[in-house]
Amino acid sequence: DSNSRAAHSGGNTQWYYFGVTNMKPGVDYTLNIVNLIKPDSLYRVGMRPAMFSAIDAQNGIGWCRTGEKIAYYDNSYETEGGQAYYTLTFTLRFPHEGDVCYLAHCIPYSYTDLSRYLTSLIRQPNSSRVIQKSTLCNTLCGNECCLLTITNFMSAPEELSGRRAIVVTARVHPGETCASWAMHGFLEFLCGPSARARILRDNFVFKVVPMLNPDGVINGNYRCSLVGQDLNRQWSNPDKLLHPTIHAAKQMLRFLKSQRGVSIYCDMHGHSKKTNMFMYGCTSRSPTMRLKERVFPYLIHTDSLLF
Repeated sequence: DSNSRAAHSGGNTQWYYFGVTNMKPGVDYTLNIVNLIKPDSLYRVGMRPAMFSAIDAQNGIGWCRTGEKIAYYDNSYETEGGQAYYTLTFTLRFPHEGDVCYLAHCIPYSYTDLSRYLTSLIRQPNSSRVIQKSTLCNTLCGNECCLLTITNFMSAPEELSGRRAIVVTARVHPGETCASWAMHGFLEFLCGPSARARILRDNFVFKVVPMLNPDGVINGNYRCSLVGQDLNRQWSNPDKLLHPTIHAAKQMLRFLKSQRGVSIYCDMHGHSKKTNMFMYGCTSRSPTMRLKERVFPYLIHTDSLLF
């Protein structure tokens, strides 16, 4: 992120998304991205770049992983602060002549993608029975940070008021597009017809913020907001003007805690060095809370081979 406080040390350049034209099929092309800043990467353990072909898309083929001879290593370049830059190198063959191909670190998920998906979700038959959309706040650029409320709205008022809340957010770090794909799947499940989803809607009120950093996503940042700060480091004392989405989310959490209680707060992220699913959690000073906080990760661990 060129306007972040870390810019003098290379910023947060750990992603890419660009297009390629005028290439020839069947020819090996080696690409080198030389200004990445993290000492380690999943490219060292099998990760491959994502590619989208405009011609393949006409046949229903979307993003796919590609590339051979992939390596990630420190190079001879340095940031202004003396930190080493790292090179990602890979070789690939483009499938078609006259094509336009896009290469990306992770499969993109834009603010527009989210807006279109939420519009289609809310337009589904009987959606008003399970989901309502509102505005959590507006961002510095005036973009909407939307808030979804998901529960069984057909229940009696006393049942609704007695349900505890579960809060789920995602995409506070704009470059972690996999968090948006996880959120997409989460919403598909929670608003769907399965018995598990119905049980959850009958017993909880879900407050969901699918994209906590819309400005960063729209402007192509990897980690920061437009004020050049990592919003995930502002929770202790968010500024209403500079960090409006974090400030509004924290106010919402306080209100929910006072009105109905909050059972779980889960914030979805991606990680550039770790595989599969895992959880980070806050450490409580209370010995009893320390054990209670581990229950949910343990339940997922026992139910999923990927966790």
